[in-house]
Amino acid sequence: MTAMSLPDRRELELILDGARRVAREAGALVLSGWRMGGAVRKKGPVDLVTEYDLRSEELVRRRLREEFPDHVVVGEEHAEEDDASAGELVWYVDPVDGTTNFAHGHPFFAVSLGLCLRGEPIVGVIVAPALGMEWSAARGLGTTRNGAPCRVAVTAELGEALAATSFPYDKPAGEKSNFRQFEVFYRRTHGVRRCGATALDFAMTADGTYAFYWGYDCGPWDACGGAVLVEEAGGTVTDVLGGIMRPPQGGLLATNGLLHAAALDLLREVRAVAG
Repeated sequence: MTAMSLPDRRELELILDGARRVAREAGALVLSGWRMGGAVRKKGPVDLVTEYDLRSEELVRRRLREEFPDHVVVGEEHAEEDDASAGELVWYVDPVDGTTNFAHGHPFFAVSLGLCLRGEPIVGVIVAPALGMEWSAARGLGTTRNGAPCRVAVTAELGEALAATSFPYDKPAGEKSNFRQFEVFYRRTHGVRRCGATALDFAMTADGTYAFYWGYDCGPWDACGGAVLVEEAGGTVTDVLGGIMRPPQGGLLATNGLLHAAALDLLREVRAVAG
């Protein structure tokens, strides 16, 4: 069987339009439950799932299959049951990225959709309904925020950069705790923000709010949509060692490109000090 080639521009535009429709519907559903209470349970010691995670994923799965019957869907809440190897075009879905924020009434949460072709991110849509924000991108088409083209930050000095990070849910010790890295980057930059929604960290790196983002234990549903946004806005996405991970997952660094080498160097410096 011949490997599928990248869809042409018109096909990508149609896919992107369909993904926006699905993400907006899911965003409206999630917003209807924001600050309204509802069932919450734990997947881990501090990893929450709400009824709106489940309802949003159900909606997204159904709607993506209606829009794209030949595509595979992998959702965060049923990832263990989904088979990403079952097709060349795979949607990675986070039905509510930032569930802890959502459960506590914080507005930083989003629906994130990322389409990969054999692991390569090619379409991404992130909708943050409580913020009234939508970011979208497709390979070769650029990135938009609320319909207007956007680009990564032009900052070329770490000391002038605003950065973002995220902390793993399981609160590990050692490097993945991020605390030592957070302190070093905090002292070397304008500041570091930790807003609790990885997809939004990618989106705000794509639109120039942050000069870079780094984090650990990212799932492909967290990162695939955001990776397209950053790269199509002129930025760079690698793992935290500088390698290319496809699909993007694990420890990741997303930057404006200008600061990628400097951020990698600083991460190495912290690892060396930590032994």
